[in-house]
Amino acid sequence: MDNSKSIQAEDVRPYVVRTYDRWIILVVVLVAGWFLFRPIFGYVVYYRGLSFERMLSLDLAERYYAKSTRIYSHLYEPWLALSVLQGMDGRVHAADYQAALSTLKQGLLYNPHSGPLSFQMCRDYYEIGHDYKPAFAACARSVTDDPSNKFAWDYGAWAAHRSGDEKDAVDYWRHALAIDPNYVTAARAILRFTP
Repeated sequence: MDNSKSIQAEDVRPYVVRTYDRWIILVVVLVAGWFLFRPIFGYVVYYRGLSFERMLSLDLAERYYAKSTRIYSHLYEPWLALSVLQGMDGRVHAADYQAALSTLKQGLLYNPHSGPLSFQMCRDYYEIGHDYKPAFAACARSVTDDPSNKFAWDYGAWAAHRSGDEKDAVDYWRHALAIDPNYVTAARAILRFTP
């Protein structure tokens, strides 16, 4: 007679594992899923902010952009959108201008090779702050990361010109003209400012 079939093996797992084994697996799956799908969650929250911006609910859009940067900081789009919204009143309120620059600097820490973030920083320094040397430095960083952006070359040229550096200005306009031979602004600037 075979008694081995009638005797069941004793469960030697710890009490907590025996009692909550399915819950432990669920928690592990949820935590792993959070870390694996954070970029997707970040994009979802960013697009939610984008929809509120399109509906002109700018406060809600700003909140969702900021939330997206907290969920996954390595997306440049929410940093860019947040800084643009913060800088909209930058000409009137210096605090908004500083908030936009702070957002861009923090975004560049997480996305160091983002041409669009550097270009936006260049634009903010140039257009809002009228601070031309940092604008030129930001444009130089932008064209290093994205050399096909003719507007970054153009802004860099104007920033160099306003700083008194005509040589760099003409070089930057030549790069912009090489990207787009029909770019009239760069062609006129080269003719006007070439020594």
